[in-house]
Order: sequence, then structure tokens, then C-alpha cells
Amino acid sequence: MAILEKVRKTHGPDFLHEPREPARHTWALEGLAGALAVLRGDEVLLVNHRWQSLTLARGPWRHLADTGHEAGPELLTLRSAVAAEARALEHLEDDDEHTARYTYAGGHQRLEVRVRRVSPGLTPPVVLVLARDITEESLTEESLTKERRALAEREHLRTLSEQASGIAHDLSSLLVAMKLRLELLQMNSAKAKMPEPPAHVDTLLRIVADASTRLSRLRDYARQQPESPMEPVQLAEVVNDAVEIARGELESRAAKEGLSLSLEVDVPRLPLVESSSADLRCVFLNLLRNARDAMPHGGTVRVRGRRLSGQAVITVEDEGTGIPEENLRSIFQPFFTTKGRHGTGLGLSMAHDVVSRARGTLVAANRPEGGAIFTLTFPLLPGKLSPRVPPTEYRSS
Repeated sequence: MAILEKVRKTHGPDFLHEPREPARHTWALEGLAGALAVLRGDEVLLVNHRWQSLTLARGPWRHLADTGHEAGPELLTLRSAVAAEARALEHLEDDDEHTARYTYAGGHQRLEVRVRRVSPGLTPPVVLVLARDITEESLTEESLTKERRALAEREHLRTLSEQASGIAHDLSSLLVAMKLRLELLQMNSAKAKMPEPPAHVDTLLRIVADASTRLSRLRDYARQQPESPMEPVQLAEVVNDAVEIARGELESRAAKEGLSLSLEVDVPRLPLVESSSADLRCVFLNLLRNARDAMPHGGTVRVRGRRLSGQAVITVEDEGTGIPEENLRSIFQPFFTTKGRHGTGLGLSMAHDVVSRARGTLVAANRPEGGAIFTLTFPLLPGKLSPRVPPTEYRSS
């Protein structure tokens, strides 16, 4: 330690080995940088003025782990923190020096505390303590870390945007071909004067149209182009469309895995909201798929709607495994996923963006009885109420 060597060089090698007569040397420590003290057990042998000033600030102080988070009990004074580090040093047989960081609980001040044995032969040993304020240094480190992360994320997004633009172009071509085939099938059915068109053709055409719209949004996002204009939307119709699209997926999984899955929808008559029908269908479809995936043993997904204080409120809840508490604040962040390779981490992020564009909110929580609940709120457009859409219930067992 540079300060220790400076003291010994100036005042002799035995300067800190004279615990009985330290007072005459105290003046020499005043010119040293940092708060310095010499301790032996519970006895304070000598300190400099910087140490006295620093110890006037009462705690509580909390130890900072290597991750930067607070750890350990609260210590009321800096002296208590130093004593704790000195005791920790006694158990380090192969190390004569120990460094720790502390933060003022409830504040931003941070200290670095370094303790070193200077007379190992004594019991208890004489310990040299150096404390320095590293608040500005820590803030600078945190700022640089945030900037590096932001830069890496921007680069990641730029790369993904380029890839997404190319993928969107290729998929759009496939969707155009699929749409032409479906329209041809629809025309042939009409020419053949079939009593009913082939099952699900209309639904498939809607899926293709929505997929094309989403790919167009993806290309616009990759090119940093402005969002498409909003339109009046009836939430009940959008929800029922999403349910109709999700129905086939529920049937397929129920049959494949022998599960009992049920989907209940009850959306009352509500005034219109301002958003995009295609985007909102994707939002509800994503929430329904997530609810399905969260119920490995089956269960019921419920979609309910109501009017509350000038807002439309839609809830999507399941009886699944719920969301770990540590993930609740992160699930709407881009690329955050708990599905490993099976998830992109973009579904909920894009859903949150769509709802936010409609000046609404999307919040996730856990139900007390188990499972998760997603609550969406939208400001209502003044105007005439749309006709009520009948409640929908689908069951598979």
C-alpha cells in the first residue's frame, strides 16, 4: 500500500509498531490523501483529520457485493464497518490486505475501505485502515457501463433491423402466393355453387392479411419510417377475431397432448378505441398463445372486458404457472424471453408498443389463485356504441 510505504519511509520501519506512543506521529498523517486510521482490536491508536470528518457521517452503511448490490446487515457507523472488515481480515491467513465497498443506505455516497495488517506478530494485530470517497468514481463507472450497454443494444438492433427487412421481404412474397391460392379456392367454390365455402378459408385470408400488415410494419420499423395512421376499433370484434384464429392452435395442442383446454370470452358493448385492428389482433393472439404455453397441464383462459372511468379495460388471464417475480419488470423489454430457443423476446415488447401507441397501458401480474393476468386499458373515443358481440366459449377435452 503506497501510503503505508510512505509513512514507513518518512518515519522509519517501526513507526506503526509503536502502539503505546502514537500521538507524537499523528501530525505526520494529516498530509496524507484519504481518511486513515490505525487500529488494534477495539482500540483506536491514531487517526488523521480526514478520518474524523468522514466518521461524523452516521450510517447506516451497507456492504456492496461485487455485483454492486447491497448485501449484509446495516452498520450504524463507519467504525462498525471497519471493525467488521478487520475481523474478516483476521480469517484470511494468506492475505494481509482486504478491500471492501460500502454505500450509505438510502443515499448515493460510496466508500472504499482498505484494511491491512502491519504487525502480524501482535495479538490482536495492528491494522492500518484507509477509507476514501468513491461516489463520483462509481457514478462514472455506472454511466460508462450504461453507455456501453446502450451502444451494444443499438448495434444489436441495427443488425436485427437489417435481417428483419430481408426476412420480411421473403415472407411477403410467400404470403402473396398463399393469398392468391386462397382467393382462387374461394372463386372456384363460388363457381361450383357449393352451399358453403370451404371451412376456414375466410379465417385463413384474414390471417394472411394480418401477417402481411405485420410484415409491412416490420419493414417500416427496420427502415425507421413513421407508424401507420390509427383507426377506430371495436375491441370486441378484434378479440373475437383473435380467438377464432387461436382456436385451431388450441384444438391441435389439446388433441396432440391430451389436454383439457377451455377459452372463455366475454367482452361487453364498448365505445370504439383508436388503434390498428391488425396490430391489436396480433396483440391478443400473442397473449392467448402465451397463456396456452403457460398451462402445460391444461386449464382455462379467460378474456373479459369492461368500461371503467372512461376507459376500456380488457383482461387476459390463465391458470398456468405464473410469472416469476424477478421477471415482471423485464417481460416487456425487447429480446427478453423465458422460453429459451423457442422464444424471440419480441412478442410482448411489440404488444406493449402497440398498446402504448393507442395511449393505453399493458400491465402483467400474478393471480392470487395461480396463473398470470394481463390487463390492457384504452381511452375511449366519444361516439355511438357498437352492437354487442355475443360472448364466445370454446372448450376442448
